Amino acid sequence: MNIINPEFTLHGIQSAAPKSATLLKNVEDELGFIPNIHALVAESPETLEAFLQLNQHFSQSHFSATEKELIQLAVSVENECGYCVAGHSAFAQMQDIPSSIVHSLRTNQAIDDPKLEALNHFTRQLVKTKGMLPSYEISDFLKAGYKKAHLMELILGISLKTFTNIISSFSQLPLDNAFSEYHWDPTLEYT
Repeated sequence: MNIINPEFTLHGIQSAAPKSATLLKNVEDELGFIPNIHALVAESPETLEAFLQLNQHFSQSHFSATEKELIQLAVSVENECGYCVAGHSAFAQMQDIPSSIVHSLRTNQAIDDPKLEALNHFTRQLVKTKGMLPSYEISDFLKAGYKKAHLMELILGISLKTFTNIISSFSQLPLDNAFSEYHWDPTLEYT
């Protein structure tokens, strides 16, 4: 059990409530370790279960692996969440997503691929405006080749990532060793 600040605890399988311990064991079996975000959320078994279910549902969306990581990185950059930017940069590399795309997202640059850039732009606009955007933005997203179902799934992805961004930020969640080489600081990389 590691204390990240006086208010929060990173739980392991031994310190977590039984339901959370089972869920953490499943995460460890799948990833090979328990990310700190899961260890922190394990404080509430119901919340950990919901978090894992949201992840599962988003993973089944119609977006490609690249698009899913793009969404999670774009949201995390917009919300200035260093923990989540680092984590999803690592996950992107594990999935062989081109480093040029990850670099563009981390530095708030346009992506060369027009369809991916449309997704990047639209995701960031939804986060920035909290959904209060002009109708032409939706039309442009759909004209880029996305469907209305993608829009709903995008909102799911934004909700999932905003959840972890908020938790990571207010708890000052430390980076996992697996993510440390992907450290991100918006004051150094955001252009």
